[in-house]
Amino acid sequence: MDAVRKQRGDALLLAHCTSLDPATRSARERLDEALGPDLARKLVAALSAGAPVRERGLDPRAVFAA
Repeated sequence: MDAVRKQRGDALLLAHCTSLDPATRSARERLDEALGPDLARKLVAALSAGAPVRERGLDPRAVFAA
C-alpha cells in the first residue's frame, strides 16, 4: 500500500515540477487544444466562479499548473 502511495506521490511531484518549466504548455493551453478555446474559457470561468480575486503579480501558471 505504501509503495502505491509513494509512486503516485512521485508522479504528482514530477508533474508539478514539470509545470514550472516555462517551455511546458500551460493547463489552459492544453484545455484549449482538447476542448476548443470557447468551451475551455467557459469551463475555467465556471470552475473559478467565487474564487478569490488573483493578486497582482501572481503568475497565472501557478493557478493553472495542474
